[in-house]
Amino acid sequence: DLAQSSGAHQKRARKLFTSLRTNLVENVFKEWERTKFAWEQYNPETGEGQRTQHFTGWTSLVVKIMAMPDLSNTKNIKEEL
Repeated sequence: DLAQSSGAHQKRARKLFTSLRTNLVENVFKEWERTKFAWEQYNPETGEGQRTQHFTGWTSLVVKIMAMPDLSNTKNIKEEL
């Protein structure tokens, strides 16, 4: 895991991991609060859920992503849906 291993790319990997994790979890949670649905797709421009409602395929992996270590040293990410 580059984000946790010492090396030339650790700082960049940590920043990328933290940004992607935060954006994904916060957007899925925002749409869950707004619509009460987990969606199959999220609009790349607006982040709004679209297509299939009640989708628990890849979107359910957000729970696994939430369990991954928070490498940002901040607590601005939702801890649970």
